[in-house]
Amino acid sequence: MKRFKSILFALLGLICVFMLLAGVKGGQIAAMIASGESFVPPPEYVSTFNVEQQSWPNTYNAIGTVLADEGIIVAAEVPGRVKKISFSNGQQVTAGTVLIEQDVTNEQAQLRAAEASFKLAKTSYDRLVQLRRTNIATQSELDNAKQQLDSAAAQVDNLKATLQKKVIRAPFDGRIGIRQVDLGTDLQAGTPIVSLQATNKVRVNFPVPQHWLTQISKGLPVEVSVGDGAVVVKGEISAIGAEINTSTRNVIVQSILDNSSNVLIPGMAVSTTVTLTEPHQLLVVPSTAIIYAPFGDTVFVVEKDDKGGLKARQQFVRLGKARGDFVEVIDGLKAGEQVVSAGAFKLFNGQAVVLSKTQPPEFKTTPTPADT
Repeated sequence: MKRFKSILFALLGLICVFMLLAGVKGGQIAAMIASGESFVPPPEYVSTFNVEQQSWPNTYNAIGTVLADEGIIVAAEVPGRVKKISFSNGQQVTAGTVLIEQDVTNEQAQLRAAEASFKLAKTSYDRLVQLRRTNIATQSELDNAKQQLDSAAAQVDNLKATLQKKVIRAPFDGRIGIRQVDLGTDLQAGTPIVSLQATNKVRVNFPVPQHWLTQISKGLPVEVSVGDGAVVVKGEISAIGAEINTSTRNVIVQSILDNSSNVLIPGMAVSTTVTLTEPHQLLVVPSTAIIYAPFGDTVFVVEKDDKGGLKARQQFVRLGKARGDFVEVIDGLKAGEQVVSAGAFKLFNGQAVVLSKTQPPEFKTTPTPADT
């Protein structure tokens, strides 16, 4: 009996505690409901930027490919064994420099025999010319001697040409690549020996979409940058392709640039910038002011509320090109309007804001990071 009473008292105590907690919580909820309409969240501190008009160059950018102004694979013209290699890999050579000499022992022997035959044919022809004047030799004999003389002369010329071809020379000034033959290699006609590239001037080919062609013309200035853009080489458009690729709808445009510093190497991929016309006047805001979203890009415009304070109004914008820290605003803003440049991510439409006294970072069209 005593045990039953103890359990009953414990249950009554727990029920009283629950009722007390429920009463306190209900009072809090009722108070919140009563004051909900008058609750105003505290203002957020933000930094702002006045929408401004900037002058941006009108440019076209593409990835181009570097080509040598002149470039070939030096190859053997006639068969023969490599007797001498007269260049080093990567060497700069001038036109006419001997690169490879092939063995010419057989051709020299054949040339001596051909020259002896030519001398005999020349002597026979001269003798028949004298005999023909006295009508001792017939015209047919003279014609046959002339044919033998011409044939012997042609054989001499052919062997001399072969000997010249066995001394392989650089056809123009340029830089030698890495050789593909060694001493003693038996070369066949057309066997590649080494690459020769004239790189004091280079060509850069880059694609241009068909809708840009009305703005592209010969002579426009071109800048080519390598890697992170630390090295820039200037030139101009030298040619525009005659047809459009039916798959990409692009045309190949060619520029020519001075490469006396040998910064550009044939085959290299480079960033190409063409300056088209006069600069464009654009409305811009910092990229930090943009809130990107699938349903549309927005900014927060700072304006006065009914009580004389400041509030943030969310505004949809249509964006254009980006340059450095700035983004072009095509539609949605006017010059001079104040937009939130720092702290926009924590705002909602109509929220009260206070201008921060902290100095915002300086925005630039050509920023230079501190660690570059």
